[in-house]
Amino acid sequence: MSLIKKSYQIVAEDLQRMIEEGMLQPGERLKTIDKLAEHYGVGKSTIREALSQLKAKGLITSRQGEGTFVQRNAAAALKDLPTLPVSNLQELTHLLQVRKVIEGGCAEIAALAHDGQDEATLRDILNNMAASGDNEEMARIYDIQFHMAIAQATKNPFLKNMMESISGVMNYTIRDSRNLWVYSKDGSPKRLYQEHLEIFEAILSRDTKKARRTMEKHLARVEKALEEHLIK
Repeated sequence: MSLIKKSYQIVAEDLQRMIEEGMLQPGERLKTIDKLAEHYGVGKSTIREALSQLKAKGLITSRQGEGTFVQRNAAAALKDLPTLPVSNLQELTHLLQVRKVIEGGCAEIAALAHDGQDEATLRDILNNMAASGDNEEMARIYDIQFHMAIAQATKNPFLKNMMESISGVMNYTIRDSRNLWVYSKDGSPKRLYQEHLEIFEAILSRDTKKARRTMEKHLARVEKALEEHLIK
């Protein structure tokens, strides 16, 4: 495996350093994608990937029509990131229990509350997830974005904030739960993508019970893969 960092990783690490050192303050608006691309001498797609990583860590947030801002709780998110050992399967199970409680409801509410912009956002994320191929790191980022976009589609700021509060931990635990699921006897990257597609279609159908059921079924499958490893 190559140890050479990709351009988006270098950009993401530099922006994270600026947040850590206080050069970018909580609530501060970042430069536009165009200006960041010019500053770093990279393409706009590289900047988008870098920002996706920071969003997945709970460090920044985007506001439609306003721009991208440093999260108010960025300092807490940075503090929390290294505290959860990625090898601790019990912690992964605990997070999945929280996610089942929150995200089943998010999917149910989003089925009624979503609008055309939410549909377009979720569709774009799924297209990116499908196009990520064997790049599991990017697939993980799109995985997190997908679940965060569903919370956004509820139009409920409390649910959105609850998801954002655990997004930093999700960045690490989704990586491990994805790996365990993919390599379990019933898992594969293609199947994992298909489950996200089914959640999307259930939300689009505006069938609230189906949306909740599909989300809970997805998370239950992931939890089952974790349990298989916990008992070994």
